Amino acid sequence: MKVLAILGSPIRKRNSETLSKKVIESIENHISTDESIEVDFVSVQNLKVSPCVACDRCTRIKGCVFQDDMTHLYKAFNDSDIILFSSPLYFNSVSAQAKAIIDRCQAIFSSKYALKDPMIDRNRKRIGLFISTAGVDMKDDPELFKGTLPVMDLFFRAINTEYLGNLFVGNVDRVKVVDNPEALASAEEWGRILTNKYSLR
Repeated sequence: MKVLAILGSPIRKRNSETLSKKVIESIENHISTDESIEVDFVSVQNLKVSPCVACDRCTRIKGCVFQDDMTHLYKAFNDSDIILFSSPLYFNSVSAQAKAIIDRCQAIFSSKYALKDPMIDRNRKRIGLFISTAGVDMKDDPELFKGTLPVMDLFFRAINTEYLGNLFVGNVDRVKVVDNPEALASAEEWGRILTNKYSLR
């Protein structure tokens, strides 16, 4: 099993990263004893990813004009079985660094639909989970994370990954994830769900 965990916060060791690592820990605890697991943690803090400039080159030539850390991610998307994408909520969407990664998936989209020569194996079974945290309490705003949904839906479709769902945690300005047993239990449960789904492929 290959797991790709994109840590979309520009600040390390905060709430969304805590949830991602808890999900990974749960996957490791639930995986069958005869299965090995390889985890690739990718933090946006360490990446150099140029924003998409809509040059349309990828509609004519396979791949992206920019040669940067997305090269690793394009391969990682293709090779992974489970993809976790986490980001804090910034202005009702993902972080700027996370959005740059998503926008650069235009190259994958174009390879499939414009060039008919996919950069990604469309037959490989992949499953994905989106993880996000916000300072605001979801009790005060039940649709707090609504703006992220179409963005993440298109991202997972672009990389041919079944979008299983979301792990949303609010009120982190007052209660950090590490001090929130309910949030940690939800992450544990998502690890079990992902492992079970992977085993049924």
